[in-house]
Amino acid sequence: MLQSMRSSAKYIWWFLVAAFVGSFLLYETSGLADKAAVTTTTAVATVNGQDIPYTVWQRAVAQLEQDEQQRLGHSLTLDERRTVEDQAYEQLVSNILLEQEYKRRGISVTDDEILQEARNSPPPQLLQAPELQTDGRFDQEKYRRFLSSSNAKQGGLLAQLEGYYRSDIPRRKLFDQISSDVYLSDERLWQIWRDR
Repeated sequence: MLQSMRSSAKYIWWFLVAAFVGSFLLYETSGLADKAAVTTTTAVATVNGQDIPYTVWQRAVAQLEQDEQQRLGHSLTLDERRTVEDQAYEQLVSNILLEQEYKRRGISVTDDEILQEARNSPPPQLLQAPELQTDGRFDQEKYRRFLSSSNAKQGGLLAQLEGYYRSDIPRRKLFDQISSDVYLSDERLWQIWRDR
């Protein structure tokens, strides 16, 4: 009896070794073990052939997380953090798509346009700044003096304004191009008004 068990044990061991090696090879070649290390060149996504590097996504998440914590006044929960990560991802994807559309339509921004915008139409967050108010209203002259002051240059405000206008002006140009062909007849406008 023991002799027959010993002779069959050899086949059982060969079967177990073959099954182990086969399952190991299957696991490795199937991509299930594809847990590559995240590096600075790892792409979070590819949008129309353009990669979004992990580091860029991580910076966007950190910035949105900081803004959200300041807004809420407490640290983020796991669900809130996941929402912020999704927002950062969507923001990066939409920025790439917008940049590609600007390029396709030939929309660009010159330095003169940025200077004109910066001088004549301040961003919304500066309209509410108390140091730029006179009698409770935004003072354009205070704003212009502030732009030419050394505080604005040293504080990095001018670089922030440039970044703001480099993203805002093309969006407005794109909107103007898209909406310039939209025309509603008086009849259609009257119908919309009645429906409401």
